[in-house]
Order: sequence, then C-alpha cells, then structure tokens
Amino acid sequence: MTYNVDELLEFIAWPESRGDIDIVYGGIKLKDRPPNKLSTMTIGEVLAWQDSIDSQYPSEAAGKFQIMEDTLRGLYKQAGLTTGSLYSASNQRKLAIALLQRRGLDKYLSGSITTLKFANNLSKEWASLPATIKDRKGRPAKGQSYYAGDGLNRSHVSIADLLAKVATVKVTTPPVVDNTNDNIIMKTIMKCLRGV
Repeated sequence: MTYNVDELLEFIAWPESRGDIDIVYGGIKLKDRPPNKLSTMTIGEVLAWQDSIDSQYPSEAAGKFQIMEDTLRGLYKQAGLTTGSLYSASNQRKLAIALLQRRGLDKYLSGSITTLKFANNLSKEWASLPATIKDRKGRPAKGQSYYAGDGLNRSHVSIADLLAKVATVKVTTPPVVDNTNDNIIMKTIMKCLRGV
C-alpha cells in the first residue's frame, strides 16, 4: 500500500512549532539557547546542546517536530542518520517519519490498529495533539493532551481534526498517465494481456 504522511506531518508541526525548523522550547532563556540555528547544527551538536540544558528546563524540545533529547538520542539511527548529519528540514522530516513508525504507522497502514488507536499513540509523542482514547492518567479523551495536568502541555487541536488528518495517510490517488506515448504503451499492454 502506498501512503502519504505529508499532510499529517504538517498538521503535527503547526501546533508544535508553527512549522519553524529552528525553534526551541519557548521557556528556555536566551542565554541558554543554541549557539546557531538548529538547521545548521549537526544532530550531535543538537544533542550536546540539549544535554547541556537538560537539568535546567522541563523541556529541551527542538525543531519543527519538537523532538526531545532522549527521543533524538535513540531515534537518529532508525531514521538512517548519524550524529554528523545536519538537523536540517529534510532530516527533521526523516526523524518525524521514524517517530510515526515507532508509534504504529506500519500497523495502522496494515489495518492492525485503528485510526483512533494510531492517533492516541501519536498524542503520546506530540503533546499538542489530543488523546483520542484515554490520557496517561486513564481519563476518557475529551480533547485534552495525553499529558494533561503536567503543568507544561496541553492540546492545541481537536480530536476530530486529528482523526481526519490521520485518515489522510491512507488516502492515495492512482497515478495519472498523461503522456500520449504512455497511453499507447498501456493500451498495447492491455491488449496483450487480454489476448487481443
């Protein structure tokens, strides 16, 4: 099955960072922010910066998808990256796709888990998304963040909007053949297959 995660990733990025690849958690003081734009730093440099402020702040989330240090440390290899890879827009996208996979993308695509379950899994990764089943305290989902009540996180989108965006992952359009030569070739192949 083919799939497309672009709409979902942009949907996630908006409440997390407004799509800014160089943004860090807003509670970090100016003096403790990264020395350069995140997108010009290597993953190793981002990890070193995150580690340097870890004990001082409740979050060291970095980049378009607000990836935390412990998450990034265990993720970059899964995304096919190294500590020498830039924390660029394209690599942040690869990291986000790896997070989707960790949270059940393949199971969702195969039908092993429902849209509701996959969306709930995503809410455990990105706190700006609402829980869709229950939050971490076992409360029924009513639009709150999975981490509601921690004094740091809250949902910024509706359950309905999240479920709609998750569903777009499975929506694919058939390829359009718009080249006359391709049409002739396809008709010839179809005739051969039908024995005409």
